[in-house]
Amino acid sequence: MLNFIQSVDGRHMRPGALARNFLRRRDDRHRVSITAILECRGITQNVRVVDFSASGLRVDGIRGLATGDPIQISLTPDISLAGEVAWAVWHKAGIKLLPELDETQPAYLFLTEQAFAIEQLRIRALASLAKDRASAAGRPGRGSV
Repeated sequence: MLNFIQSVDGRHMRPGALARNFLRRRDDRHRVSITAILECRGITQNVRVVDFSASGLRVDGIRGLATGDPIQISLTPDISLAGEVAWAVWHKAGIKLLPELDETQPAYLFLTEQAFAIEQLRIRALASLAKDRASAAGRPGRGSV
């Protein structure tokens, strides 16, 4: 049996739909960790891109940006994207890409490669932890934590 939540406008939604609606996510996000150069109103700053989708980026380490600010972000010397600040809180911001990325564009391919590398590292780390715990559990006098 599925539980539904009533939203403020009276509609009934599944809990996941509420979160998706609240966060305004249309596309799946992919985790990355890329140092980039963000330019806004002639001022450049180093930022870290921490996730991406076809429609946007989330960046950390921003200073002095406000919702609606037009930006240019350089991921590499050859890959640059245009967008606008969708939201900014403290040192974090969501960037709406203008235009959205297409899966065949170099920027999308670059970001996807970075996300794949991070996922592979995560899988290797989990496998190593599982192996260490399994071998520790098999030794006399040592138990799992």
